[in-house]
Amino acid sequence: MLQGNGLQDKRVVVLGGSSGIGLALAQLAAAQGAKVVIVSSTAERVQKAVQCIGGEAQGQAVDVSNERAVATFFSKLGPFDHLVFYGRR
Repeated sequence: MLQGNGLQDKRVVVLGGSSGIGLALAQLAAAQGAKVVIVSSTAERVQKAVQCIGGEAQGQAVDVSNERAVATFFSKLGPFDHLVFYGRR
């Protein structure tokens, strides 16, 4: 594990973290000691990403194009230290 990276025991939320660059960012954060929360629109992909990362990783399927769903997610999430949003458009 890298030392002095500032991510040890930090909670990092990755929107769009179930594949590609988002997943790679989530894996890197977890490898540096972060507690990662994966958010993506497909529950199956979220679960696979969480299993891939392992450790204390968590995940939630959320349609980020639905403002109410996003607001509900964040109201239940609790405190976090960093937010990463990776979207492909």
